[in-house]
Order: sequence, then C-alpha cells, then structure tokens
Amino acid sequence: TVAYALGLKPKQVVQYDIPDDTEAKTATLAMEKANGMTSWVVRSSQGILLRRFADTSGDRVVDQWSYYKDGIEVYRDLDTDHNTKPDQCRWLGGAGSRWGIDSNEDGILDRWKILSPEEATAEIVTALANRDESQFQRLLPSEAELTEVGFNQELLDRVRTQVKAAKERFGRLLQEQKEVTPETQWTAMLAGLPGALPKSPEGEFDDVVGYDNVVALTEEVNAGGGQVFIGSLVRFGNVWRPLDLPQLPSGSETMAESFSLFSPKADSVAFQTGDNGSEKLQPFLEQLRAIEQRMQGTTGADIAKLLTKQVQVLEEVAKLAEGNEREFWLRQLAETLAAAAQEGTMPDALAQLESLSDSLPADDPLKSFLAFRLASARYASSMQKPGADIEDVQAAWLEELALFVEAYPEAKDAAEAMLQIGIADEFSGKEEIAIERYKQIAERFPSSASARKASGALRRLQAVGQSLDLSGTTIDGKKLSLRAFKGKPVLVHYWATWCEPCKVDIARIRELQEKYQRDIAVVGIALDGDKSSLQRFLQAKPLNWPQLYESGGLDGRLAEELGVLTLPTMLLLDREGVVVERNLMVTDLESSLKSVLAD
Repeated sequence: TVAYALGLKPKQVVQYDIPDDTEAKTATLAMEKANGMTSWVVRSSQGILLRRFADTSGDRVVDQWSYYKDGIEVYRDLDTDHNTKPDQCRWLGGAGSRWGIDSNEDGILDRWKILSPEEATAEIVTALANRDESQFQRLLPSEAELTEVGFNQELLDRVRTQVKAAKERFGRLLQEQKEVTPETQWTAMLAGLPGALPKSPEGEFDDVVGYDNVVALTEEVNAGGGQVFIGSLVRFGNVWRPLDLPQLPSGSETMAESFSLFSPKADSVAFQTGDNGSEKLQPFLEQLRAIEQRMQGTTGADIAKLLTKQVQVLEEVAKLAEGNEREFWLRQLAETLAAAAQEGTMPDALAQLESLSDSLPADDPLKSFLAFRLASARYASSMQKPGADIEDVQAAWLEELALFVEAYPEAKDAAEAMLQIGIADEFSGKEEIAIERYKQIAERFPSSASARKASGALRRLQAVGQSLDLSGTTIDGKKLSLRAFKGKPVLVHYWATWCEPCKVDIARIRELQEKYQRDIAVVGIALDGDKSSLQRFLQAKPLNWPQLYESGGLDGRLAEELGVLTLPTMLLLDREGVVVERNLMVTDLESSLKSVLAD
C-alpha cells in the first residue's frame, strides 16, 4: 500500500520528501519495469517521484530502496547479498556522493567506500554534535591504508603518531567540548588548493593527494556561525580521511600547531566566515590566504612586512566578526602577535599585543589568554636584548607567571604556567616544591598536555627504587623494550642532535660501552623533532646501541612518559630493571656503572 511504502525510512540520515497526511492520501503506488528490473514506485498527485523500491536481481524481492527530494533521488539503501537486509547505502543528487558499507547489517556504518573531502568534514562535525566516537573512528585511516598510500618513511612515522593520538583523544574531546551541540549544522568546507606528494621520484602515479589547514564551517540557530579546524585531509582511494584530532577555537586547550603535509611547519590561520551569508568577510579571508602562501620561505624584512599586513587584516576581521567568531579571530590575532614577538620577526609586536590586552575590559574571557601570551612574549623579547641578564630575565618571567596563576587559577593556560614554574623549582634544587606543583597540575588539569608532562616528571622524580619499563620503536623500525636487557645494568640516555652537551655524553658513553660492552646495555632515546636530521647524524657517526625514536620531540610520548623537560637526561637501571640513578651526570657515569656492576 501507499501508506506502507511511505512508512519505510532510510537506514541513515538524509533530507528527503515526506508527504503530510493530505498529500499521502493522493499519492499513487504502481509497478514499473525499466532497465531490466521491476520497481514499486510512489508518486505524488502531481506525478513527482517520492519512492522507488526495486528488485534488481529478478527474484521478486526488493533489494534497493530509493528516496527522493523534489523528484530527484537523494538516497539509496542496497541489499547486495540478497538477504532482505540493507548492507550498503548511497547518498545521491544534492545530498552528496557518500557510499557506506554496513557489513553486519545492524544499521550502523562500518566503513566508507566513497567519501568526498567535503563530506569527511561534515562527518567530523556530526560526530562532535552527536557525541559519536565511532563515527569519527571510522574516518581515520587504517594501518594498511597508511602503508599503501605512498608516504615516505619519515612522513609515515609522523602521520602514524597523529592518527594514533586522534584515536586516543577524541573520546576525551567529546566529553570536554561544548562548542558543537546537537543543533550545530555543517555548512561548508573551507580549504585552499589541494597538494600532491609524488609516490616515486618520477612522479608517475599514485601520488599522495591532500589538503592542509582545512576548516569546517558551521551554523546554529540563534547562535550564528562557527568553525571546526580539521587540519589535513588525505585521499585514500575513493575515501578522504583526516589525519588529526579536530580542534575548536574555544576548546579545552589552546589551538595546537597544525600538522602539515606540504610544509615542514604550519603556523596557519584557520579561516571562517561567520554565518553562511557573511560575504563581508570573504575579501579579508582571501587576503589572509594570499599572505600565508607568500610567507612560505620568506625571511627577514619581507616577513616583517607580511606579518604587519597579516595583523592589519586580522584586526579588520575581528572588528567585523560577532559573538564566538570575534573571540576566535582575536585569539588568532593574539597568537600571531605573540609568535612574532617571541621570534623577533616584527619589531612592534609586543607593543601591539599589550595594546590589544589594554583594549579589553577586565572581565573579558580573553584577558587570561592574552596575559599568558604577554608573559611569554615579554620573556622572549627580553632574552633577545643585547647584554640581557639571563637570571634577572628568568626571575621576572617566573614572577609574572606566578601572578598569572594567582589571577587566573582556572584558566587553561594556568597549567602551562605552573609547569614552567615547576621546572624552574626542580632545576634550582627545590624538588619537593616541584613535586607538589606537578601533583597540582595533574589533579587540576588532568586532560591537558601540561598534566601529561607533569605526571611524567613525577614518575621520574620518584623513580629511584622503582622498576622501569620503557618500550617503543627504534630508528630502524624494530620494537624494543627495556625488559629485553634484564640481567644487565641499563643506561638510558635522552638526547637530540641539536643538543651539544648530549654529544659530549655520547662520546663518553661510547668509551665506556667499549670498556664494559659485555656487562652493560645502553639505550638511546632520541628526541629530535626532525627524523631526517637524526638519520643524517647516525649515518655520519653511527652508534652501536639502539635508539628509540618517535615524532614529537620533547612534546612526544617518549619524553612525556618520564616528563623529560631538558636534555641531556640519563637514568641508570640495575640488573633487575630498577632505577638507581635518575639524573646521572656524565662526570659521574663510570663510578656509577662500577657501583651497579659490583652489586
């Protein structure tokens, strides 16, 4: 019957025509044959297509359910194994081009067969809005896809780290974020031109194709427009997938530096337009895009000119924006000025940042955001002055951080301020005070990056007498755990190629390893941010002990696990894997080795 046919619903969410009771009474149901298949077709009284349920296999059982909007098919459920249950679904016409697979036929998609970049960003927004972790997880690339797509080894390692972190942290993001609600709707994807990385030197085919700095634009009734920073999207076959955790302008943490496929470091501005019809911002957004492209590879006076222009455009955008958008753009302006002040690339950046802070009322939520960046910018600017007294500059900085924590104890940046004070306490010999401060960070800001470092620092400071099992992947791709060396004392050396004192350590470790090679084990943990620099160093000066490596440097997992904050750092374990030294100096290295070998 017509009523039964109109009562059938798509397995997935889609906008389609649903006649009201009056329209349904005048609709018709008829069997039609076309293209070698039989269909039961529902049309309105005006003859407009509403539904088509087809038997494509000729077994007199429906295996294709089609739904229409304005007479155009927008969605199709498919029963490809002919057991009367849909196992695939397709969005068509104006509804998009997605094609999903529901392998176990439970009504929940298991994977994507086709997904455009625009629809990938829409899926991310919907996952945030619906608090649906599985919806985001199925967007991320599998290990097989990562391996096959064509990344070089260095980039593959970086991408693996990003994807792993996204998998682990999305659930926490859902719990913490409040910006994207069930009423939030995706409106558009904003991105520049896609880029390509040749899979082979000849660039024949199977290039890695993707976008950097992608933004999903959103809107909410009575709340205006917003944005979700997606980061990089990559094409895996016919499916576009994200590589990173989405970021929100007012989320639980400061917007992190974006992962980038096509440049070594992306300090990009995320673009948004406010409500969907906000054409007044478009010229400025185009200017920002153009400025950012020109900044790639620019230095010296030219970068200062571009930064000045970028700041001017950001100021105009912030004036035009409203509500949450204004806050987002002011944050972008503050971040740009703070970075320029710290890097010394724009002479009046600090003065402009101070002026921006002074222009805000005392109760503005951005006050704390600006106060922390001002403290960091003043510190960096003072350190750059000729003849600066380092101790005085550091003391002034720590005092400003302490005042910041006192004034804004609940601010997200308070965790980082407390961490910096804790580091200063630790390395000035006030370890008990540092331990208490690290505990406070872990307890008060448990989901922050600062808390991960503080928790690791606690483990390190309290490590003596405790068993330690570190594991990871070596620079040549082998799995390694400290457990493998049980029965021998183990020296663990955290270092990086940019750390000159680390190289002094390495020379001494090399001597002692040759002297005690059968009696001790050495494991290096390389905290270079750039894997290629590490590989070049090891090729020029090979080390005959294993080197654990993961991307992220001092912000990566290997450093965070023990809160390694400065380099070099050395720990010594006894034959049972128990820590006997947690801050070993190179001058004491041989005597400590002799002591542990004598036990």
